Amino acid sequence: MNKCNNLDFSGTTIYCGLDVHLKSWRVNIRDEQMELRDFSQNPDPAALHKFLAKNYPNASYKVGYEAGFCGFGIQRQLAQLQIDCVVLNAADIPKSDKDKRQKNDKRDARAISEAIKNNNKAGIHIPQAAMEYARSLVRQRQRLVLDSTRQKCRIWHCLHFHGLELPQKIDTGQYWSNKFIKKLESNSCNGDTWLKMNLQLMIKDHQQKRALILETTRGIRSLCRQEFFKKQIALITGIPGIGEINAAIIFFEIEDISRFKSPDHLYSYAGLVPDTDDSGETKKSKGITHRQNSRLRKAIVESSWVIIRQDPAMLMLYKNYCKSMHKNKAIIRIGKHLLSRIRYVLKEQKPYVQAVLK
Repeated sequence: MNKCNNLDFSGTTIYCGLDVHLKSWRVNIRDEQMELRDFSQNPDPAALHKFLAKNYPNASYKVGYEAGFCGFGIQRQLAQLQIDCVVLNAADIPKSDKDKRQKNDKRDARAISEAIKNNNKAGIHIPQAAMEYARSLVRQRQRLVLDSTRQKCRIWHCLHFHGLELPQKIDTGQYWSNKFIKKLESNSCNGDTWLKMNLQLMIKDHQQKRALILETTRGIRSLCRQEFFKKQIALITGIPGIGEINAAIIFFEIEDISRFKSPDHLYSYAGLVPDTDDSGETKKSKGITHRQNSRLRKAIVESSWVIIRQDPAMLMLYKNYCKSMHKNKAIIRIGKHLLSRIRYVLKEQKPYVQAVLK
């Protein structure tokens, strides 16, 4: 009789930490008492499942890996194989100073297996596949907008660097009209053919990026009108100061409002809370936290500047805050009120009523 047929790990939980790379995985396996195995394997969820089932039959398996380039694909494949898998924020994995100074794949995989053993609730939110795919389109537009702004800065730098004639004063972040672009194209470039070609290519690059932004924007507007998302987007855009594009960013970054147990949880996720350094009787605030969903925070802050012009209740709050703090800090407070309103309309599935603070 095969020796493996006598193995039975019923009632045992096997924890498996993966340090994932493109061509290989480092695997660290442990139970509640000790580390059991450490090895490398091909990046194949089915092979990992086969190894666990063969060596630890009838056990409960819990696998974890760091969020990174591979996204949630591994998690979804392991879930199909009936393996519980969590995706960890790298910043939440406890590591000793020695581990940080002598970093390698083995230490990383061990730290992950220990983290999921010591904290069974560890792991970031796994979005629904449909939501993640829709969110990728929204994020693509944000990347294109950033690239476009950078290209404008490069054109502006080219004009300054070569002492070329500057057109009418305009901020780099503002919209460049066709008339303005034609004026840039008509620049003589000091009569030099090659400098003229360089400027023309830079302008062409900017126009291509602008065309891509327009195409992506149309795609997002079409997405927002899909039956699956239409009602939620309408609830968010019903709040003054939030347009359709920002509403899409906010909705797809939040995804499921019920996963935030309290307003403070939502504020923390968006990065609208301060970093603190409390020790004994000494309490320090280090300003707004660097731990954030940068896309969500940017959309909230942008909408906050608009809402104080459109909603008298928010304007009154903003002015009161400005009496005791800088305007940039005051707008963060407004952002928290705005997030609270967003949480209310999504949670209650009720339209926002203007001039009522929630």
